[in-house]
Amino acid sequence: MNGNVKSLIPSLFQNHELNTLNLHTIKNELLKTDYYPELYSIVASQEDFEGNYNYEQVSNVGMVYLYVHQRGKNRSITTKQDYIRMLLHFLYFCHSIQVSDFRSLTRFNIEQYQDVLQQLYPRKTTLAKKITILRGFLKWCYEEDYCEKNLARGLLPVKIDKNQIPEREIEEDTLRSSILYFKNNPKIKGLLLILATTGLRLNEIITPKWGDLSYDKRRDKYYLKTVGKRGKVRQALIKEYALNDIMEYRLRLGLSIEIDPTDPTPFYPNRKGKHYSSSTLSSALSGYMEAAGLKTVKLQRVTPHFLRHYFAQAARAAGASVSDIAETLEHESERTTKENYLRTQLKKEKDVSDLVDIII
Repeated sequence: MNGNVKSLIPSLFQNHELNTLNLHTIKNELLKTDYYPELYSIVASQEDFEGNYNYEQVSNVGMVYLYVHQRGKNRSITTKQDYIRMLLHFLYFCHSIQVSDFRSLTRFNIEQYQDVLQQLYPRKTTLAKKITILRGFLKWCYEEDYCEKNLARGLLPVKIDKNQIPEREIEEDTLRSSILYFKNNPKIKGLLLILATTGLRLNEIITPKWGDLSYDKRRDKYYLKTVGKRGKVRQALIKEYALNDIMEYRLRLGLSIEIDPTDPTPFYPNRKGKHYSSSTLSSALSGYMEAAGLKTVKLQRVTPHFLRHYFAQAARAAGASVSDIAETLEHESERTTKENYLRTQLKKEKDVSDLVDIII
């Protein structure tokens, strides 16, 4: 840094003062991108002959910051928030066992922490996500020579029993009756219709602007441009009957329903005409679905993400290929589609019992 230029970097990024700060404050500081250029230039300015950067001036929290905003990763805000929550929990565990710098941990300490996580997150799918985040961070710290030993070795892989994954199967009649429950509430009715007929994640509906909606004259259909995980862009087909409800809701808020690429208002606004937060809308919508009696075939409660599974299953039943469903849902691998979304359907399709009859 230049001698007379005041650094903007928070002190916690360069010293280990975790216990003296409010957790909410730390999370907010870690989420900001403003500090990245300066902090990155500090470690890059002391590159050695082998191309290694020098992280001596960076604290544990600073390393979390650099990892979360890592160059070339293009992580969404939601993903960054998940990483920050998980990695801060890890740092607070270190302090709880009187270790101010996680580089002083032993492999046994890491194994202890995994035991803590197993108690906190009995669901293996959730546990696996937490372990994956921590393993990636520790491995990166080792590869960047911040840590002398690979602490990630202390983390055991989480084996997920596929039979324990909820089937998330919803009958069409059940979904239809639940949607009709909101026939006088276009805000919720329209949202449920869009989720079920597009397979979009909730965040992919609340992020776009109204200007991202377009009309394709050749196809005589409406499309919403949205960005999903890993920055993938999708032109999602919005059925006109679902769009009509969204338009009715917008009219009630006093917002325009004209197709206008310059309209900066949210495609799906809250009652104040602003963008929803994903957690707020997800929680509220889950409550609405429960009130409407929407459940799976196993009578499990339903969350908005279940409608993404409904979309995949309905598309398969209508004859769509696994590869086309995977591409529409922006899955990195067809394996995700097969094992997490269509597992039961594909097993039924491959069952040869229908070929064996005994006629008496």
